[in-house]
Amino acid sequence: MGAPFKPYKLKFSTTDALILGAAVLFFPLAMVLAAIRMMASHRRNSCKGRNYRLLGWVLLITFMVLEFLMIIGSTDTGETGSIMEVTIFLGIVFLVPVVILFVIGNRRDQSFGMLIEVYTDTIVRRRLFHVPYIAQAVRQGPEQVIRDLNDLFRLHLLPYGRIENGVVEIPSLRSREDFSETSGAQSLDEQLNSVLNQAAVIMKAEKTETQEEDGPYWVECSGCGAKSSVARGEHKECDYCGTLLRHSRIG
Repeated sequence: MGAPFKPYKLKFSTTDALILGAAVLFFPLAMVLAAIRMMASHRRNSCKGRNYRLLGWVLLITFMVLEFLMIIGSTDTGETGSIMEVTIFLGIVFLVPVVILFVIGNRRDQSFGMLIEVYTDTIVRRRLFHVPYIAQAVRQGPEQVIRDLNDLFRLHLLPYGRIENGVVEIPSLRSREDFSETSGAQSLDEQLNSVLNQAAVIMKAEKTETQEEDGPYWVECSGCGAKSSVARGEHKECDYCGTLLRHSRIG
C-alpha cells in the first residue's frame, strides 16, 4: 500500500509497570492484576498484543522470584539435591506458557499493524468516512471499528480526528478536499472565461468584416478610367462610356 509496513507494538504504560513491580514483591497479586487488566481491555485490538506480553512477563518474573526464593531456602537448609527437579517442574509450569504468550502477543501486534494499514488505505486514500463502509472494508464490526479508530486517533496513528454520528471527521483531510474542489472550480471558470473571450473576438471580427462588406465599393471603368460608386451585388454601366462595370472593392 505504498509505504513500507511498520511493525506495531503498544508500549507498557505506568499501570503495566506497577503490575510488573507487584510481580517482584507479591506475584500472586500481580497475576490477578494482569488478568483484570487483560479482561478490561481485551476487546480493543490495539491492546491484545500488549495484554499477552504483560501476562507473559508476569509469569516470567514469578518464575524468577520462585527460583530465587528456592535457592535461598535450599542454601539455609543445606538441601540442594531436589533443586534441579523443582526447577524443571517450574520451567514447564511457567516458562512454556511464557513462550506461548509472547508468540501470541507478537502475532496480535502484527495483525493490528496490518489492520492499521487497511484503515489508512480505507480512510486516507480511498476517502471512506462512514463507519458502516469502513467496517465492510476492514471486515470488522461497526463497534470494533469505532474502538479501533478512537485508539488510532489517540495513538496518533491516523491524522487528528473524531467520530460523530457514525461519520469520521478528519479536518486535515476535509480541508484538502475543499482546496481541491475550489481549485477545480477556479480551473473551470478560467476555461469558461477563455472560451467566452475567444467567442467575443470571433464575433467582433465577423461584425467588423460585415460592416466592411456592407460599405461602398468604388469601381474603375476599364474603358474610360472613370470611377463610379457601385453597391454590393450591383452591376451597372459606366455613366460616361457605357462600359459594364464589375465591382471590386478598392477602399
